[in-house]
Amino acid sequence: MYNKIVKVKPIPIDPKNLSSKLSDLKLSPNWKTIPPLESKDSNIKIGHKLVRETIKFKNFEITWAFLNQLAMRCHLWGHHPTISTTYNKVDLQLFNHDLNMITDIDLKLASKIESYINLYNQASQEIKKE
Repeated sequence: MYNKIVKVKPIPIDPKNLSSKLSDLKLSPNWKTIPPLESKDSNIKIGHKLVRETIKFKNFEITWAFLNQLAMRCHLWGHHPTISTTYNKVDLQLFNHDLNMITDIDLKLASKIESYINLYNQASQEIKKE
């Protein structure tokens, strides 16, 4: 079924250009960036992350349909976001774990996620009409 994983070499996004890249994508305003954090206890530095405010779906089934489609897309692209879910709510963080920053793949994935959100919200509206 989904056995062709295409691991694409990510292109890091310069933090100075991040805002313009995000506006070029015309993503919903629910996407935010979290600036880098530094740990006081060590040399650990956590880079920029792209975070989507909580996504709410009509019910548990629609939430998991969305998550399954997202999981397959991420798996095919060889890129895995941080996902938290509770019943009909989903929180996402996108960044490249190896490079510890936002890359072009994160931006493409954010755009794809927006299309999935719209698809499942539209399906919810059609279910209500029936």
